[in-house]
Amino acid sequence: MLSLFLIASFLLTPLLSTSTIPVSAQTEAYPVPRDQAVILETDTSFTNFDSANHLIPLGDQWGSGWHQVVEEWDWYINYATGEIIYWRITGWDYNEDYTTFTIHIREGVTWNDGHPYTADDYVFTTNMLLENTQLLGSSYVVEWVESVEAVDDYTVVYNLNKPNPRFHQSFRMWGQNIGRQRPEHIWEDEDPMEFKNWPPVETGPYKLHSVYPDLLMFIWERREDYWAKDLGYFPAPKYVIGRYAPPADIMLADFVAGMVDAPLPHLFGWDTILAAMAQTENITIAPFLDPCPLGIAAFNFDRYPLNVLEMRWAIAYCLNREKLGYLYPMADGADVSPYPWALPQYGWVNQYAPMVERAMEAIENELGFKYEYNPDKAKEILDSIDFIDRNGDGWRETPNGTVLTFELMSRPQTVIQEYYIAADLAEELRNIGIDASVRTIDPGLMGENGQLGTYDIYVGSLCGEWTMGDLVGTLDLYHSKWYAPIGTRAVGGGIHGFNLRYRNARLDEITDQLWAIGPDAPGAAELYEEAIHIITRDMLGAPAVEKMFVQTFSTSYWTGWPSEDYMYHVPYIWWPEFIFVLFQIKPVKEPAPTVTTVTETATVTETTATTVATTVTETVATMDMTTVAGAGVVALIVGVVVGWLVGSRKS
Repeated sequence: MLSLFLIASFLLTPLLSTSTIPVSAQTEAYPVPRDQAVILETDTSFTNFDSANHLIPLGDQWGSGWHQVVEEWDWYINYATGEIIYWRITGWDYNEDYTTFTIHIREGVTWNDGHPYTADDYVFTTNMLLENTQLLGSSYVVEWVESVEAVDDYTVVYNLNKPNPRFHQSFRMWGQNIGRQRPEHIWEDEDPMEFKNWPPVETGPYKLHSVYPDLLMFIWERREDYWAKDLGYFPAPKYVIGRYAPPADIMLADFVAGMVDAPLPHLFGWDTILAAMAQTENITIAPFLDPCPLGIAAFNFDRYPLNVLEMRWAIAYCLNREKLGYLYPMADGADVSPYPWALPQYGWVNQYAPMVERAMEAIENELGFKYEYNPDKAKEILDSIDFIDRNGDGWRETPNGTVLTFELMSRPQTVIQEYYIAADLAEELRNIGIDASVRTIDPGLMGENGQLGTYDIYVGSLCGEWTMGDLVGTLDLYHSKWYAPIGTRAVGGGIHGFNLRYRNARLDEITDQLWAIGPDAPGAAELYEEAIHIITRDMLGAPAVEKMFVQTFSTSYWTGWPSEDYMYHVPYIWWPEFIFVLFQIKPVKEPAPTVTTVTETATVTETTATTVATTVTETVATMDMTTVAGAGVVALIVGVVVGWLVGSRKS
C-alpha cells in the first residue's frame, strides 16, 4: 500500500530542498506594472510562443491566457448560478424537424483589429472545415452540416444532414470548432494547416502585448475599444499575465508576497492553502466542484489484454476509492465517486441515478461484479481467465507466457491530484502480481498521446461531455466513428482527449437515435437506460473521487473575486468564461498613471499589428527579495505533514 509518508513526500520534496524560500518574481520586476495586472499560473510548460491555431495539432498554447481572455464563444452557461449568457449572439431557432438551425448574431461585436464580426465569418469558418477534412473538428461539421448561408450580416442558416435538436450546443463555451469562428478577412488567403494566427485576431477583451519565452510568460493587454464596453462589460485590469508555475516553494512565497493573483489549484493544494492562510490575510478561497472526476479515465482497447472485459474489472477492483478520497490533496477531503462512468455529481446527472442503480444491480447478477475495492476479487478474476504466475517470480503472465505489464499514464508529480491516484493504483496492481508502472507526461502533450493511442491506461480526469446537461454527448465520445488504429490520429471522441479505441455497434445505434430526438422525447428514457447499462458493464472508466478544487485568489491588488460566500461565477482561471470574473474585480487602490520610455530586450516577442498610434508604457520599481527563515519552513513542513498524516478529512 502506498504509505501516507510517501504521498506526503511528493509535496514536501521542494520544501525540504532549501532553508530559504526564494521569490522569483520579486528579484526581477514584471514587464508591466504589478498593480495593473492580473497574474495567472498554469501547469503546462510553454513550448509554443507564436501560434494560436486550434485547428491543427499542437497549434496553440494551453494556459497562456489566449483561450481564457482573448478568444470568446457565442454563448455561455454560468455553472455557478445556472444563468445562460447570450454573448456574441442573441439567440437561435430551429425548424420543426430540427434540420435547419438559424443563429442570430449580436450587432456591434468586433474583432480586435476593428473589423465587424458578421455572418460572413460563420460561413467562411464552416466551409473551411467542410473543405479541409484534415482540420481538427472537421469530422463533426462533415457529419452534421449540409450547407450554410448568410441571410444578412447578422443571420446565419445551417442546413443539417439529419435532425439535431442540440446543434446550438456547438457554439457554447467548450462546444465544437464550428463554434469558434475565424475572421474571414484574416484567414481567407491562408493555408489553415500552416497559418499561425499570430498575433491572434479574436473578439475578446484582451490582445497580445508581448511574449517572454525565457520567463515562460505571456502578457495580454486590454482592448480599449472592446465591443462589450458599451454593454457595461469592461475589465479593470489593464494586463493579464499567464505564466508557468514555479516550484512549490516559490509559488507559495510569491502568493504570500502578492506577486501572483491566482495560482492554479491543480498545484496549489489544500495544505499549501493552509500554509498561505497562516502567512497572509490577503487571501480568498472559492471551492467549486469540477465536472471531471478523477480516476481511471481510459483503457486502450487496442492494447491486449485491456480489451478483455474481466481484465478491466479486475483493475477497477484495485482502485481504493475510500482511501483516495481520504487522502485527496486539493481540498479538505473529497466525495467518493459512486459509479463507473465519466459524469460529475452535478444536479442534472441525478435524473440518471435510478437507471445506473438498476444497471449496477444487473451487472452484479450477470457477471458477479460490483464497483468496489476488493483486491482478492481482482486476483480471483485474473486466475479465472488464466492470467497467473507461471514461473513463481511473483508476476502474472498472459496465457502465452509474457509478463502482464501495464503502464499508467498520468500528469507529473506536481499535478498531485492525478499522480497520487496513478501511484497508488500502480502499487495495488503490483500487489496482485501485475507489473504496473507510472509514466508522467507534461499536460501539453497529453492530447497527443490520447489521440494517437500511445498509452495503456490513462489515470486522470474523466471529462465526459458534461456541458450539455444531457448524457448523449458523453455516449458519443465512445462511438465507433472515432475509432483509429494505434499510431493513427483519432479526429474525435475519447475521455479528456484519450480515445479508447472502443467499438460497440449497439451503443452506436442508441447514440445515433438519441442525437435525433430531444432528451424528453418518447422512447428516450429507455435508450438512455440501455446505454448506461452498456458503458458501466463494459467498464470504460473507473472514477475514484469527485474533483473538488479550491481556487485561491490574492487580495493584495484586486478585490471582488468569487468566494465561498459569494460564488457569482465559476472561479476557475483556466475556463474560457474567466472573463466574467475579470469584469467584476476591482483594484484595491487605483494605480497612479505613469508614462515612461519603452525598453525592450532580445528575449521579448512584441506585436504592433493592433497597437494604437500612441504607445504608453510603464516601468515597475524592483522590489526587495523577501526571505523566510528556516523556522518558517519547518513550521510549514510540520503543517503539511500533520495535514497528511493526522489531519481530519471531511467528505
